Amino acid sequence: MKFRIAILLLFAFKLCFSQTYLDTLISALKQPDYQKMDDAKDEIVGYQKEAIPKLIELLKENTFQKIKGNTMDLIYPGADKFYGHGGIVYYDIDWICNRAAWVLEEITFQNFGYRDTSLTEDKLFALQIKNYAEYQKKGYYKVDFKSKLSKDELKQYYAMLADQVSKWWDSNKNTWTRFNALKEALASDDVVRQGIAIQYLRYGETSCDGLTIENYTTELKPSIEKIAKTKNKESDRAQLLLNDKENAWFKSKQKKENTK
Repeated sequence: MKFRIAILLLFAFKLCFSQTYLDTLISALKQPDYQKMDDAKDEIVGYQKEAIPKLIELLKENTFQKIKGNTMDLIYPGADKFYGHGGIVYYDIDWICNRAAWVLEEITFQNFGYRDTSLTEDKLFALQIKNYAEYQKKGYYKVDFKSKLSKDELKQYYAMLADQVSKWWDSNKNTWTRFNALKEALASDDVVRQGIAIQYLRYGETSCDGLTIENYTTELKPSIEKIAKTKNKESDRAQLLLNDKENAWFKSKQKKENTK
């Protein structure tokens, strides 16, 4: 009896510690330093299903907070300067709700409507060609990727999206798994969802319970092969994934798991 009580207490302690640390990571999304929120992001994604309700709650925070710190290599819709290089975040993370959506859509492989699809690599490349003289003079390109909607209009839009996401979770929370979400995204006709899923498979190192080489081959690969044949904007990336005959994409995830 004492042994069973000890086990239950240990389980309760681990659960409490896990929740406390997850809350700390979620709080990192609320402060303006980009590096801190980016560092927290992958850890939050690793919680998978456990993190989803907390992120949905954060979607309700329609607060504008200009990010700062470590942003020179960051390209995102709220940027006003482009230095000719850097990684792209397809969400206007000057809004706290969009920071939650950025993480949430990576966990769920869903397209809830927060992602800015107008910001593309082709658009940035065209900007570089057209305005190279400006870059040589200033060391950056002056840009304006921001939404043309007012802040009040954006607040209403984000509130509507948050309500839709809450309803989606109410309908799916009892059966949802990240592997099934990955499978559904690849099989969908939504290019945004396909892109998030393929990006994860190629480069992601976060956990996805149920993802194995066997399940990839039997349940995911047929959809990837179909995407590769469609010639949409994800077809080339899908083919690159198929060309990975050594399954390096999976080994990188295993390596990450083994370091925990």
